[in-house]
Amino acid sequence: MRVTVRAFGDLAKIFGSEMVVELESGSRIEDLVLKLGEKTGKPAKDRIGDHDMTGPEFNVLLNGRNILTLKGLVTPLRNGDIVALFPPLVGGWRDAPIA
Repeated sequence: MRVTVRAFGDLAKIFGSEMVVELESGSRIEDLVLKLGEKTGKPAKDRIGDHDMTGPEFNVLLNGRNILTLKGLVTPLRNGDIVALFPPLVGGWRDAPIA
């Protein structure tokens, strides 16, 4: 089966902004994470590179829905699904100097 992955933040620097990943039928989000982790040289079912996929600041969307509202990392995937990966962002208003 083929799943489209859209990466944001520093993950886009690793994978590009969009790519298609081939997975076995019956794969779950954790299988996709493992496959993506292989590309970073640090394969693990709950990590992509240095990012903990189970951390509250990391967002994974499956067809626009956060996987935390589904079955988390064991959420099943289907052919044609779109997975968006949003790692924690650095910077923003909290890091801005106070005038």
